[in-house]
Amino acid sequence: MFRRVLVLAVFVIGATAVAGIAYSAGGSGGTADQAAAAGWNCEPNVPIAGNYLHCAPPGKPSVVDLLAGSTTAPTLELRVFNFTTHEYAGTESLVRADLYAGQPCNQDGQDTWGLLDLPVDYYACHHFETGNLPIRS
Repeated sequence: MFRRVLVLAVFVIGATAVAGIAYSAGGSGGTADQAAAAGWNCEPNVPIAGNYLHCAPPGKPSVVDLLAGSTTAPTLELRVFNFTTHEYAGTESLVRADLYAGQPCNQDGQDTWGLLDLPVDYYACHHFETGNLPIRS
């Protein structure tokens, strides 16, 4: 029980910190160019899960690290942008699969997390309109 509370506390603290950084790097979310100029890592610069660019905060594991399996960070908070327009779409919260304990998520109006098929599995909670992303529940 204590472990679940601790994981949830770390998740909430991380989300709050990222929200503050996001606000300072471009108002209500800004653009991908503003995020990159503020030191966010938006690599790989390719559309992911449709038409989205994902950016990691300065000094934190990036999508490249996730795809390479070179991070086991307990949680990650990413800013998500429309790949074509570079406009802010929202955020994506990730929690490592072994730490996922049924935390609430408002993903596209549903209370579910999706399991991402990565070298190190993470559950994803999207705080933007995603449509049908290739994730497992």
